[in-house]
Amino acid sequence: MLIALFTILLLGGGTTSVLQYIGDAQDTVKIVIPKGDEQKAALSTLKAMKKRTTTLNKAAKQTAKEIDKAFGDHDTTAADLDDIWDGYFAAVDKYNHDMLNLRFELKESVSREEWQQVFGGE
Repeated sequence: MLIALFTILLLGGGTTSVLQYIGDAQDTVKIVIPKGDEQKAALSTLKAMKKRTTTLNKAAKQTAKEIDKAFGDHDTTAADLDDIWDGYFAAVDKYNHDMLNLRFELKESVSREEWQQVFGGE
């Protein structure tokens, strides 16, 4: 149990706050941006962001299970643990890269004023 809690602490315990933030942004886009191609593009990008976040959450849960199992196996080597962590960090790196690209994509699909209304001037 202690190992599982430690693993969750290291992995961040999921990113439900990011999912909530994206969900709130989707709701605001529906209010701020008039229906049409611009709104569809913004919602499509936010949907892709939500999907990527969900995928990362699943990777974090899988990594936690793998680490918990590895700690229970006395034959596990440091190289085995490094492989697990390397896979997780590669997933995080890909997530960060994808989210940054999606953010730029989103910025291109809305006006400056709409961006400020949706995200509060971020």
